[in-house]
Amino acid sequence: MKAVAVIGYKNSGKTRVAVSLIKGLVERGFRVAAVKHVHEELKLPPTDSTKFYEARAERVIAVSPRAHESVARGELKLWEVLAELRSYDYVIIEGFKKDFPGAKVVAARNLEEAMELYDPLVIAYSGLMAESAELRTSSLKAPIIDCVKNRDELVEIVAKRSFEPPPGLNCGFCRYGSCRELALAIAGGKGSIEECVVLSSSVKLKVDGADVPLNPFVQNVLANVVLGVIRSLKGVNPEPARVEIKIFKRKTQLAK
Repeated sequence: MKAVAVIGYKNSGKTRVAVSLIKGLVERGFRVAAVKHVHEELKLPPTDSTKFYEARAERVIAVSPRAHESVARGELKLWEVLAELRSYDYVIIEGFKKDFPGAKVVAARNLEEAMELYDPLVIAYSGLMAESAELRTSSLKAPIIDCVKNRDELVEIVAKRSFEPPPGLNCGFCRYGSCRELALAIAGGKGSIEECVVLSSSVKLKVDGADVPLNPFVQNVLANVVLGVIRSLKGVNPEPARVEIKIFKRKTQLAK
């Protein structure tokens, strides 16, 4: 799964850029999901999230402080959302300026905004500023592309330069010390997502069908506890190559 975040201030054209990317990637035959960061209460359609559906994203998750698209209470963290979407080819994210450790497209109204949002992970600039021919000749370190007139060019950049992002847990167990530093290494061609000790773990946990990233300490705890139980059982291989456990809550337990 590759992902890119479309970031910018209000009324800068973020949604239009995200919709253009979704449409362009879907037309190329990719499976695309989308994530919308909502700062207010989650609203029913018509909303920007609905526009993502209309752009043919297979799934859209809108995240607000008190709910997310599936109407469960409590705010989802971005890494929890991405964990549910790793079966897709691309995930287009609108928002999460500071929290996303991956490739970014900046939507800006003017050059000043674009410079304020500069980040080494930015792969392109778009939004309202891209409509100005004068601004498109600026000295920004990434190209400025009109997402409507030159949609294919923007989609091509995303296809070539986006990558699977680290989960954002910042567990500190990889040689980079943080998910952002790992992302910068990947963007610069000096690192690989396989170096993420969470995603490359041999211990996998799923809760209600969603993958839950685990840092190395928790991985070791779970593995040692489960293997310890197995080794105490008679007639069971004490050194199994693969172990699977499924736990189903009984109705009586749920009632408690």
